Amino acid sequence: MRIGIIILFLIISMWVLVGCTSMSEIPSCCWIAPPDIHLTGQKTAIERQIVGDFREIEKEAWIVSSVQTGISPGKLQRDEEMFNAFKVRNELAAEIRRLKDEGAIGEANSGYLAYIGTAEYENDTTRKKALQSIIAKENDARKIIFTRSLVRAGIANPTVEQINAFGKKFAEEQRAFAKENDWIQEAGGRWIRKK
Repeated sequence: MRIGIIILFLIISMWVLVGCTSMSEIPSCCWIAPPDIHLTGQKTAIERQIVGDFREIEKEAWIVSSVQTGISPGKLQRDEEMFNAFKVRNELAAEIRRLKDEGAIGEANSGYLAYIGTAEYENDTTRKKALQSIIAKENDARKIIFTRSLVRAGIANPTVEQINAFGKKFAEEQRAFAKENDWIQEAGGRWIRKK
């Protein structure tokens, strides 16, 4: 109800300030472009800057804002490759959290996950292969996100060095957001448990 009142107030204010004469549902002097919506899993600050904040869309959860941009409706499109990579990360998130809690994987200083040798997985090749498959899927998704984020930022063909630099920034955030006792690799290469 409160959001509806705010939206109504904004529309009336816009009519008064702009001098629109049309009192139809959408004033004739206004053009409203819906935002580019990305449905993703948890993101770091870098990902939020590049892609935008993630919010589940709920009934009447639109926020109205008036901004003049040079973006035409034809340019508003979802990056399918990035969307699918975020979807993979979202699907793996609970399993990765469980593996981090076990101490089987950690966040490397490159921005990717790394296997931490544990007796439990070293003694069971089937479980170790399954674990390595999860790590590979997550790391592939991360690489796509790093690359596509650079492309969306205006770098048409990111170099390996640019992708690696993006990954290192991501790793800094992962170290900051890691839970107590998670394995993290410091910038200098030393592996430690977060305190």
